[in-house]
Amino acid sequence: MTHLEQIKQKLGISGIATTTSSWRKLGDDEGKGTQIDLVIDRADRVINLCEMKFSDQPYTISKDYEERLRNRMAIFKEDTKTRKSLVTTMVTTYGILKGIHSGIVQNEVLMDDLFK
Repeated sequence: MTHLEQIKQKLGISGIATTTSSWRKLGDDEGKGTQIDLVIDRADRVINLCEMKFSDQPYTISKDYEERLRNRMAIFKEDTKTRKSLVTTMVTTYGILKGIHSGIVQNEVLMDDLFK
């Protein structure tokens, strides 16, 4: 099983048709650029915007990082003109540390999920 198949299985979407890619928008005079590590565009009208983070402990989402994730979602939605629901998904070594800013993340995939 590939890592992508393992991610989809962990998210409970292995039976849903998907297309996957990375995505980026270059910054210009009009606005800032951004990139998304993995986009899983699902046939059920949902898009998982996946961020990959390596850390030697549970990853902490700061106020600034939460803002960056919100901005990425807004730029993606504006640039792609999608009307699908967007879901923030974190793929991390040891998960997300629960805190005031972690609510932006709807799904988590851990290293253990990829190396079973």
